[in-house]
Amino acid sequence: MARTSYRYVDWTLDSDPEQPTQRRIECASCPAASGDSPGQLGPDQWALRHAGDTGHRDYREIAIAHLHARPADEDA
Repeated sequence: MARTSYRYVDWTLDSDPEQPTQRRIECASCPAASGDSPGQLGPDQWALRHAGDTGHRDYREIAIAHLHARPADEDA
């Protein structure tokens, strides 16, 4: 009979500094969307221009962040 032992570990989730967060804004009224950007300024400017051109007022922001899980007692 095999003997088993368990070690309970607290985990933490960190962002991956080598992979920047990508942001995109999509119009909620039509299929138009800004391009992906590591910053906020480009998508924001796109949405404001799109609102001025079309009168569309509702948008969704999509943010994609790369994350890494590790045991809490492991050095980052």
